[in-house]
Amino acid sequence: MEGLAQSIIIPVKGLKNGGEPFVFEIDGTFFQAFGNGRIKDADCTVRVEVERQSTLLRIRSRVGGFVVVECDRCLEDITLKVDVDRVLTAGIGIVELDDTADEEDVVLIDSSDAELDISQFVYDYICLGLPLVMVHPEGKCNPDMIRRMQNEPSSTAAEADSPFGVLKDMIGK
Repeated sequence: MEGLAQSIIIPVKGLKNGGEPFVFEIDGTFFQAFGNGRIKDADCTVRVEVERQSTLLRIRSRVGGFVVVECDRCLEDITLKVDVDRVLTAGIGIVELDDTADEEDVVLIDSSDAELDISQFVYDYICLGLPLVMVHPEGKCNPDMIRRMQNEPSSTAAEADSPFGVLKDMIGK
């Protein structure tokens, strides 16, 4: 499949038993479609291998590339590497899942469905693969912003200048 993907759709009908590969390219518009304002841009390749086993599909998604987000420290753009490898099990119709399904993501689809949209899963995989605190490596933040943060008065100094600072001292008396 060529071009950028807005949706990552796997055809269910016509899949042969065994493995079948798909490749999707996603950018920032993929994340905007989910209302994610945190990820400003992206350049990721999603490689999907679908292995059909009668009434089960094992969908392995490997995502590699980069996303651009705002640094939590200096507010400048930072490019973060994305490297995700997850497996989704799709049960077709009424199916008994084995014990290994506890370790994976599982979705059940109707036997009449012709395709499966895994966009939400890929979106979640990428977002969960990002660090909780997204900052530049030490010393790489915008030096002007770091200097401004260090020159800001502390909250205790601001309270002392406040007219309510005197009232705080009166409470203890």
